[in-house]
Amino acid sequence: MQKVAIIGAGRVGETTAQILAEKETCREAVLIDIREDAPQGVALDIFQTAPFFEFDTRVTGSNDPAAMVGADLVVITAGIPRKPGMSRSDVLDINVGIIDSIVVDMLKYAPDAMALIVSNRVDVLTYRVWQRTGWPRHRVFGQAGVLDASRMAAFIAEETGFSTRDITTIVARRAW
Repeated sequence: MQKVAIIGAGRVGETTAQILAEKETCREAVLIDIREDAPQGVALDIFQTAPFFEFDTRVTGSNDPAAMVGADLVVITAGIPRKPGMSRSDVLDINVGIIDSIVVDMLKYAPDAMALIVSNRVDVLTYRVWQRTGWPRHRVFGQAGVLDASRMAAFIAEETGFSTRDITTIVARRAW
């Protein structure tokens, strides 16, 4: 891929950009976030690791959704985390609004891209993006469970003393 746009410059967006850059999955990765100066700072930190990790991927940050122009893939990591006292439905209601505004920007600036949704609740939000874009199913997909499985493996390693390299976990979720 030439360009990947990552919407949301929080921990997941930052990690996504770092891995894409290190593996040189794309020529350019752009982090986009509404928080002033956040994506620019994250992008600069990642780009400055290029000499150490020996990658040529260009990593930039922007507060302007127009920065996704030309993206082959838009990775959506934006959304709010669940806070004390919030139900999963409360989080979903807020994240649907966030996703809807991102879809408007994607249709305007990256109408030929594919969309990968990572935001919580991934199943509902992936369906929402597919529904709102009208794109074919093969262009809209979601990814979840990896962080939960990773956490589980880390906890098992911590309790047993085994290496995380020797632990394989799968986390399945039941429908709400």
